[in-house]
Amino acid sequence: MMPLSNLFMEDFKISAAQFGIMVASYNVSAGIVSFLGAFFIDRFDRRKVLLLSYTFFVLGTFACGIAPGYGFMVAARIFTGLFGGILSSSILSTVSDTFPLERRASAMGAVYSGFSAAAVLGVPVGSIVAAHFSWHIPFVFIGAFGVLVLIAIALYVPSLAGHIEEAKKRNPWVTIKEIVSSVNRLKALGVMALLMIGHFSIIPYIPNYMVGNVGLDKTDIGYIYMAGGLCSVVVMRVVGKLADRYGSLRVFTWLSVLAVFPIVAITNLPPMSLIPVLMITSFLFIFGGSRGIPAQTLISSTALPHQRGGFLSLNAATQQLGSGLASFLGGLLIAEGPGGSVLHYEHVGWMAVLAGLLAIPLAMSVKSAEATQVTTAKS
Repeated sequence: MMPLSNLFMEDFKISAAQFGIMVASYNVSAGIVSFLGAFFIDRFDRRKVLLLSYTFFVLGTFACGIAPGYGFMVAARIFTGLFGGILSSSILSTVSDTFPLERRASAMGAVYSGFSAAAVLGVPVGSIVAAHFSWHIPFVFIGAFGVLVLIAIALYVPSLAGHIEEAKKRNPWVTIKEIVSSVNRLKALGVMALLMIGHFSIIPYIPNYMVGNVGLDKTDIGYIYMAGGLCSVVVMRVVGKLADRYGSLRVFTWLSVLAVFPIVAITNLPPMSLIPVLMITSFLFIFGGSRGIPAQTLISSTALPHQRGGFLSLNAATQQLGSGLASFLGGLLIAEGPGGSVLHYEHVGWMAVLAGLLAIPLAMSVKSAEATQVTTAKS
């Protein structure tokens, strides 16, 4: 969706703020359902939840592909988000239940590198196809590919039901009360919210800025995501291993500080050729994107197994609502200038920098419930 911002704004005749709403509609929908999912997700087999949510997610993707106008697209995005929110928390819960804390960052790195691989293959091809033909085609193709993934999930993902017995012993309202009454877990959710604002306030408007201000061609946008995705595929696995070795907090701090430089550079870029743009934007993918790995590892460690699905549903809600709010705020701050240029993008950049840096001291105050439980058991 985000790499195609300039195409949607041109085809639907909408403003940057309206495009922000189109992006945020998915996030808000996913966020609300993720919150509601916190009350029941731990009472079901992870595999069944994954299959059901992914089936309707694929149907929603097909609906986006046939959208004839802005209103239909927003409705299709809301429908897709209803199941995308549960899907994301199901994936993270599955990873957290399968891998112990000391190996979890590497596992998260593998999951995030999958997102990067999708960026390498899907986003550039989709951007190029959309620029030359129609934006409808990438959505239909993703939906078709999603059917194949759904078959693979049905065939190869095992049942994960070990958490159900303990979860059913507990009143879901009591479990949620345990989660939200913990200052430690609320701090963890705050870290996620700040990360979303620090990343997704600038990401949706990169294509517009690169075309309208930097002087790139529409067909060049795909190369930004290809280069960034290629770098991320390699780097994210390394980041996961570094986080396991040196600690998630330390690696998160390094990456958050380093992410400041590409954010400031991208939101203030003058006209230039494609090659230096690719170098700068790739650093955003490397530092800005990969900090999510140690952050998710740190956040997931604040909940015990019988709380994890519910807590990660709340985390997914925070993630989705935070990114939706970020996209909306970014759209409010920028304006369209002469010749399709983007005005005030640097203000969005400074907001992103502030949010990212504020996440560091908050993350430092977050404690691992799993590590505390192990220490208590040993003593």
